[in-house]
Amino acid sequence: MKKAAAIGNVIFIYLTALLPVFLFANGKSKFVTFMWEHFFYNNVWISLFFLLLFGIVMYVINILFLLQTRKGRWTAQELARTNMIVKFMQIPAYIFIFIVGLLCMVMIFTIGITFVFVLLDAVSIGMTGLYAAAVFNELRKEQFITQKMQIFYSLASFVFCADVIMAILGYRVCAIQKEDV
Repeated sequence: MKKAAAIGNVIFIYLTALLPVFLFANGKSKFVTFMWEHFFYNNVWISLFFLLLFGIVMYVINILFLLQTRKGRWTAQELARTNMIVKFMQIPAYIFIFIVGLLCMVMIFTIGITFVFVLLDAVSIGMTGLYAAAVFNELRKEQFITQKMQIFYSLASFVFCADVIMAILGYRVCAIQKEDV
């Protein structure tokens, strides 16, 4: 469950980053044209539907993961490390989406694409925020952090850029505590 949630969270944001590639490379690449015509029938709404359907499935998996961590199946350090790796792996996709979103704001008829990216980014940050909340719950259970720190770290994990910092801090707290023991 831990790996499924982590890998799915990374895949979701990269699928989001793949949307503009399909939109703007259609007709320029045989592979993209084939995919666009045969899987999405030249319809952006179908690709968005599948992406959102995948997002819903990933939300369910992340919620189940959150519930399973309460049983103590994984150590805090293992979860914190995975959380940090997931956050680092998502950075290139977020940068690409940000750049494409900025470019789409230049012309009035592509500004809607930017709003779609903002919504999909919010969905992604929600998924990884749930994952991080499970991590910080385990950190508190293993007495690496206090309850106030858990609440702060968990809430900050739902904020862009702050989530990466919280993931690093969570892993760092575990690493320092393990060295002291």
